[in-house]
Amino acid sequence: MAAADTIWRVFVTPDGARRDPLGFYKLAARLRPNDSNHLISNAKFREQHELIGDVGNVLRLNVWEVEVKRRTRLSLAQWAAKKPTLSEVQEIADYIALRYVEGDGMDLYDDWLERVGGPGSQDQVYANTRRIHNLLLLYEELSYAMNAGDIGRVETLLPAWIPLFRAVGKHKYGSRTLRFMHSLYFVYPERLRRAIRYNILVNPTGKPNEFRAVDWIVEFLNLLIKYFYGGEGSNYTKERILLESVLVLIYRNVHKTMERNFALPGITIAHGQPNMQATFKAVLAAIVAEGEKGPNEYVRGRRAPYVLPDSISDGVSILKAEGLKKAQTQERGTDQGDVEMGEAEGDGEQAAEAEDEEAQLEGGLGLTVDDLSTEGWL
Repeated sequence: MAAADTIWRVFVTPDGARRDPLGFYKLAARLRPNDSNHLISNAKFREQHELIGDVGNVLRLNVWEVEVKRRTRLSLAQWAAKKPTLSEVQEIADYIALRYVEGDGMDLYDDWLERVGGPGSQDQVYANTRRIHNLLLLYEELSYAMNAGDIGRVETLLPAWIPLFRAVGKHKYGSRTLRFMHSLYFVYPERLRRAIRYNILVNPTGKPNEFRAVDWIVEFLNLLIKYFYGGEGSNYTKERILLESVLVLIYRNVHKTMERNFALPGITIAHGQPNMQATFKAVLAAIVAEGEKGPNEYVRGRRAPYVLPDSISDGVSILKAEGLKKAQTQERGTDQGDVEMGEAEGDGEQAAEAEDEEAQLEGGLGLTVDDLSTEGWL
């Protein structure tokens, strides 16, 4: 949930980002034409999560089309009909990851192209697209790792998400996650580390790729206890909720048994994946028609209405500045104790962001039973 909101703050919230005809927001608006205005400030988590995946799929389909055509002079459909070998697919996939996605230590907007190709050689649209690929793939890898229960991979991804949280104003998420990682690696004893790693994610069903974050399970149980089985009217009391809470599993099993016995459709509330093939085809056609070349093709001197910031580097700069400030305070002997990064008194902007995050946590960012019981995306 925090990661999805971070993506939204980078690609949708800034006014300039929404003006780019080949940017994330415009592609999302093509996928959901009836919800384009709603997506700016009122998008629920489920909408964010689905659109992040759909926009990423559209851009990756386009980059495959571009690279396959560059190599073979065939369209992607024609090349697929020839049934390429796994090694051929892997070779192109590796090249795409290195060539079309922003990577570590790569400054997309430095003056290298200016020096090599002369003035006006940069293509800001192409650079923006590489940055979009990078952040969307980070999100999808985090989601996949959590669903698969791969806590080791989750830990390797958090160092990228911590500065992202800080850069977009999610200071409490950033500082708490940083503190957790520091404690996990440098403070806790080995046996406690092992216990934490084995219990961050849980798998209630025992099925592959069905791991869920512990707090989501707790929220789902709270929803069942307070909303479905907590009583109504004068019966909706604390005593009634406590009494019924231990019976939630029995109630759930009874409902499932009745549904199976009577062959009722929709035994669960999980929905099937929609067929997006026609929609993706239409959006890809619109991308091609937008200009001479698409977002994954280099055009010398092409300018974008908005240049996406390097949010990871911005977040790292914030962390470095805070670390330096704290070190200087300690040297002067005026350190006032364990004040968390981004939560010091007097910082009105960060305090407001913290209050906003608390409100999101309390309000659940529009979470519904669908969100709490299907894929457990962060």
